[in-house]
Amino acid sequence: MKTRLYITVIFAVLSCCAMQAQDGESLRDRIAKRQAQESSSAPQITLRMEMKNQEKKQNIDNASWTREIYRFLDLKKGINGALYNPAKPTGDKVNLFTTVFNLLANGTITAYRYDIAENGVFEQGVAIEFEEVLENLKAYFGSSSDFSYVKEGNRYIVDPYYIPSADAQGYYIKEIHYFDQTNSLLDTKVVAICPVLAASDSNDIGVSGYPQFWVLYEDIRPYISNTPVMTSDKNNVKNRTIDDFFRLNLYEGDIYRTTNMENKMLSNIHKTPAELKTAQENIENEIKQFEENLWIVNDSVYVKSEAEKAGKRDNPKVKKSKSSAQSATYSARDRR
Repeated sequence: MKTRLYITVIFAVLSCCAMQAQDGESLRDRIAKRQAQESSSAPQITLRMEMKNQEKKQNIDNASWTREIYRFLDLKKGINGALYNPAKPTGDKVNLFTTVFNLLANGTITAYRYDIAENGVFEQGVAIEFEEVLENLKAYFGSSSDFSYVKEGNRYIVDPYYIPSADAQGYYIKEIHYFDQTNSLLDTKVVAICPVLAASDSNDIGVSGYPQFWVLYEDIRPYISNTPVMTSDKNNVKNRTIDDFFRLNLYEGDIYRTTNMENKMLSNIHKTPAELKTAQENIENEIKQFEENLWIVNDSVYVKSEAEKAGKRDNPKVKKSKSSAQSATYSARDRR
């Protein structure tokens, strides 16, 4: 009987101590616990995901023509809103910025420096630590903000409340238009993306916002290939993924730079908004014209055909040979 009483008393004391410890748990402890739970449920690349990612990789080593383009995707306009919603995490649903931020926090992917002095050119070799990403965010929020983070070993603990998913209202992207003559393939490859946080002022690119960092698109693709998004106001079914959105070039964005020998941005060359707009349209048309020129009949064939027609009109008895009728050479697209 006494033994039972002692056990009951000890159990009650331990329970009381546990409750007091829980009640006295600091904010830092609660954040750490929440972060640990989120880290444990972070998406992992399965073998199937890795295989699919390898299949979707676009190799441009054999390209006979490339054109490097930098665009700004304004998430407040048109179809680009698919990358913005939900502005704040809702259950297990998060937007692109939160996904990228969590991948960086877990050390899953690498961030690369956005250098305003270099006009935002993407350089894969200039990697930055996640702590620098957090320091940039701290500067973005300002000294009056409560934004803070805690470093424990190699991990950085950030209160999810302070992840600025709603402030990421734009993205810079680098894309490469390329033609692979071996496979008769004309396509566009998204190389890297850079989130831009909202701001009231304007930087030298002519777009309001604070660029944060570049990440390789192929690094994040396995984690966004299953993230559904809505891409139409007239059909609210989320029948596309974020990967579809980029891979199928569903986005809309103004060109702010092309790779050129002078290493200049369009705004450095074209000083007025009207001139800049005309230059952007000209670049778009040049890309379209290149594609159209790939799929036309050889001019010399056209001339020969006209000459044959003229000869036939001059001498009705002369019949057009079958071999000459089939001698025209066509473009890669016609052969396909």
